[in-house]
Amino acid sequence: RLMAGAYGSVLGAVPRASALGRGRALVCGLVALCAAVAVVLSLHQGQGTATDVDTEAISLLGTMAVPRDAAFQPAWAHGGAMRYYDRSMAHGQWSPETGPPYVKHITMWSDPRCVDHNGPANNVRRIVGLRTSFQSHKWNNNAFMSKMNSVQLRFLSRNTNSILVVPPFHQFPEMSKRAMAMLNDYALVGGNTILVVGGPTGILFINQNLAGTDGYGYELAPQWTEGPYEMQDGAMGTAFQYGAVTLPSIGTEVVGVTTASLPAEATSYYEASEVSVVFSVPCEAGRLLYIGYDYSEMVPAWTDILLLAMRMSPN
Repeated sequence: RLMAGAYGSVLGAVPRASALGRGRALVCGLVALCAAVAVVLSLHQGQGTATDVDTEAISLLGTMAVPRDAAFQPAWAHGGAMRYYDRSMAHGQWSPETGPPYVKHITMWSDPRCVDHNGPANNVRRIVGLRTSFQSHKWNNNAFMSKMNSVQLRFLSRNTNSILVVPPFHQFPEMSKRAMAMLNDYALVGGNTILVVGGPTGILFINQNLAGTDGYGYELAPQWTEGPYEMQDGAMGTAFQYGAVTLPSIGTEVVGVTTASLPAEATSYYEASEVSVVFSVPCEAGRLLYIGYDYSEMVPAWTDILLLAMRMSPN
């Protein structure tokens, strides 16, 4: 009302003269109106804190003096549990300037020092449907985690009901104690799935880095045995019941663990000669899932198993 009154008083003072005179008076009126707006906003800001400023009114004037604090960020970015947001277009790695990325439902560990982006891991990426960056085709968007010791793992560890894929790799990652704790919290607390794919290195990754429900870790014994590998009763009632009745043996590319080394709470889905090549272990709220084929080739039956594993979230 103050601004309207000021504007009306200015227009009321405009003499009914020539068109030129009226134009000049109108310009003077607009200047007076802007001055009145500035006075009202300054009085309003003086009565409250910086967060009390009418940011909508200021943004209309083209000035945004209020800092973008936590209130401007998504809820998951400042504590508590996070849920994935697949519709986000905010691609790119986390940086202090742009803020944390939206967390995806499926994230793949992709450290180029450990994972061959042109080898079996690339087949895993293609099967689960993770896209590389536009034009450059690099594994550097939000669907990939390049380092275990990273800020991205801190945000990922607070996600819920999502999947972290550990593809076949040739060199073990550097894991600090803090990164190891966050990786375990990802499964134990958040109700997420850690999916380890392919071979003896994957089994050793589980033994060295995952604590298990009891906190003492795993002592899985890697073992190769000739297939085919038969579906077990444990697959009934799960997504794996829609898989092939038997999975083929692909040379020596399928490595499982002895069933005797599995924890008592584990479920074996495919076996041969007391060796499990697809199994899961509950981890309090989450789950550890292992597939023994390294996906060096695209084999239809094994491709289906990986796709079905994407539907094996705990909740």
